[in-house]
Amino acid sequence: MNGTHFFLKKMAEPTAENSEETHSWFEQIKEAIGNMAQSFQSRSSKVDENVLKAFDDLDDRVIEKLKDTTRYPELEWDATVRISNDLCDEEVKFIHDRKLFIREAFAKYVGVDVSEIHVDDIPVITFMGSGGGFRAMIAVTAYLRALQESGLYDCGVYLTGLSGSCWNMGQLYSTIAQSHENPLQALLEFYRTELTHNIVNARGVLKGLSETSDPRTAVELVFGSLVQKKATGVKLSIMDVYGALLAAKLMIDKDPTKQFGDFKLSEQRKYIDGGKNLMPLYVATSHVRPWKDSLEVKEAALIPNYEELFEIHKTKKDYYQWYEFNPYEIGSDEIPAWIPSWAFGRKFEYGKNVERFPEQNFGLLIGLMGAAPAAPLISDITQFQLFLPAGKFKDQFKNIYDEAMERIGIQRKQEFEGHHPVPQPHNYNFSYHLHPSPPYPLGPTNNEIIDLIDSGVSNDFPMYPITHPNRKIDVVIGFDCSSVIIDHKFFDDEQDFFCNRRGFNRVTRDVTNKYCEVYDYIPTGKSGDEILPPAQKQFVLCYLQYFPNDKVDPSFVPSTAKFAAFNNFVYTTDQIDLMIRLAKANWLESEKQVKEIIIDTWKKKRDARLNGTNFP
Repeated sequence: MNGTHFFLKKMAEPTAENSEETHSWFEQIKEAIGNMAQSFQSRSSKVDENVLKAFDDLDDRVIEKLKDTTRYPELEWDATVRISNDLCDEEVKFIHDRKLFIREAFAKYVGVDVSEIHVDDIPVITFMGSGGGFRAMIAVTAYLRALQESGLYDCGVYLTGLSGSCWNMGQLYSTIAQSHENPLQALLEFYRTELTHNIVNARGVLKGLSETSDPRTAVELVFGSLVQKKATGVKLSIMDVYGALLAAKLMIDKDPTKQFGDFKLSEQRKYIDGGKNLMPLYVATSHVRPWKDSLEVKEAALIPNYEELFEIHKTKKDYYQWYEFNPYEIGSDEIPAWIPSWAFGRKFEYGKNVERFPEQNFGLLIGLMGAAPAAPLISDITQFQLFLPAGKFKDQFKNIYDEAMERIGIQRKQEFEGHHPVPQPHNYNFSYHLHPSPPYPLGPTNNEIIDLIDSGVSNDFPMYPITHPNRKIDVVIGFDCSSVIIDHKFFDDEQDFFCNRRGFNRVTRDVTNKYCEVYDYIPTGKSGDEILPPAQKQFVLCYLQYFPNDKVDPSFVPSTAKFAAFNNFVYTTDQIDLMIRLAKANWLESEKQVKEIIIDTWKKKRDARLNGTNFP
């Protein structure tokens, strides 16, 4: 067995907790990867064989460096959990610096002299991308490039996205993009030439690594992440391998020797400190299932009537707890708990790290952020029903399913639909025993391990980080490049659920332009969820949908086009060019309307300041 086959096989081994039905799936994946790797090796005379040899001593090389404080300076630092929903000091400083940095660009955009712009009046603008795999990754980047040409991109403060939109963000804040004069254009050029093979095509992956200036380093950056995570004692899942394969496809440039910082989220601050770039906000969710919250025997013994209490607790409705990842911190405003981004991957208890360990490889983070394959069963069922054509079969399927769920009862239905057929990526829970006085409460903070996945299972937009109670965002430009835009009710339902949970009234302002709908989100004063802090700030959402456009190609419907399916990882240059043209054309249909909203917001903030009143 060659080194590549052995390494990938070992990393993808199912853990003891994996269900039997996934065992055969794992075996198929391992066999396919192994066969492709062996096929690649048999033809390796045409490529650099060093990429294959790089796997042979990978474990030793990675383990040897885990104590290197020069490589990992965070090994000399201890981390504590910040229990607060105040913005961290670094972000507060960033917002101040960013407004100063964009003052001239904003003056130019709204058409006035810079002397007329007071920094306090500049709207906090956020650009937001949806899920949708490579379709969203490419299209959102194309939209941002179109915004850049209009002058708006340089007026933004935050950039956020989920699933596929996390992938282009990760690339944007790396040397792949930032080493070029125009990072967005460089990223589009990367897509035009580098998306030629599937991430599970071992021959393609290994060939791509072999074409770098240093295949040995490339292999260590990408697949060394699995060795590193395994060394922490956390069990690996197939989603970790998925993350490594994504990183091999998306994060490796021609000279990997200059890319070590690209694989640390905390290093992205070098691109935003001083306000010189938008601040990225990545997201993932934890599927909180109360029936999984049982205590250890010793801990349960401290709670009177524990068995009775747990029986009541496990009947609670499951929900998704949102987590945010940015270059400064990782955390959730639902707990609330935040740690430095360089501390993610360490074991925590009682609000402090138990041990020091290097920051988790960013390649694994983009894997969990886009871990749609690890979604719960209900997500797959919902997607299946959504794309069934209307008619007798669709109605019959729904009736049969509903009848079956009614027969098994509410509790078993919830547990069935909440099951994850593909194991989620596991990580240490930094909020474990956050409040150190036993008896410990039933709930997420009692679990040593947390499983984080693609946030699209909850909402196709990252609405939660933009409405953080102390993040005062004024205008959001949201690009919906998901497949569910074929049915507007899906967007409405998701937003209604979010608004109820966070505490917003969503008021329609203007939906006459199909390419750009406008909604006002007005806080109600209290959330509909006792866990989530209520909304504090009103904002306007410009909702841009990635629809077909007759001016480009009326036959290209991104949400249903076969080549743009969310599970497709191979694109031709012509297909990408078509997607870029469509995003630009759709932006031009929306540009005037968006600009009017931004100017209106700026004037209202200016008038409120001059009149000594509060801007909502």
